[in-house]
Amino acid sequence: MAHQTNLEVKTSHKWPLVWRILLVGFLTNLVWENAQAFLYEGYEGFYQHFIMCLIATVVDAVAILALYLIFAGVLQDFYWVRHWNWKSILLIMLAGGLLAILFEKWALSRGEWSYTEAMPVVPFLQVGLSPLLQLTILPVLTFYISKLWLKV
Repeated sequence: MAHQTNLEVKTSHKWPLVWRILLVGFLTNLVWENAQAFLYEGYEGFYQHFIMCLIATVVDAVAILALYLIFAGVLQDFYWVRHWNWKSILLIMLAGGLLAILFEKWALSRGEWSYTEAMPVVPFLQVGLSPLLQLTILPVLTFYISKLWLKV
């Protein structure tokens, strides 16, 4: 029997990992979004802002999946997380941080949201620390949990 490369693995075998990344990314971001909501102007309480946090959570989960798929394409290995190392973890964190900076700069410039005085702002970037940490840490956590859950 011929050995299959990771690129030749049937697409149907990849769906369990995709769904796990989306689910874990969604759940971790849902918690984070709601925990940091009070750091944004106009926050009135959990129930009043849950829908807004839910929408942001969906965007975050899709962004995390996109990061995974970009790494899979660059590395030409859909299951690259099986043998990731500190270098790849740092690259994921850097990519997630850059994505957070872009999201925040875009939203702040359009007036989509603004921070309260309680939000720590990274001075040289002029973005909130909480959303920056969110997309720096949660992709790594999501990939790790998804890897363990799927046992890839």
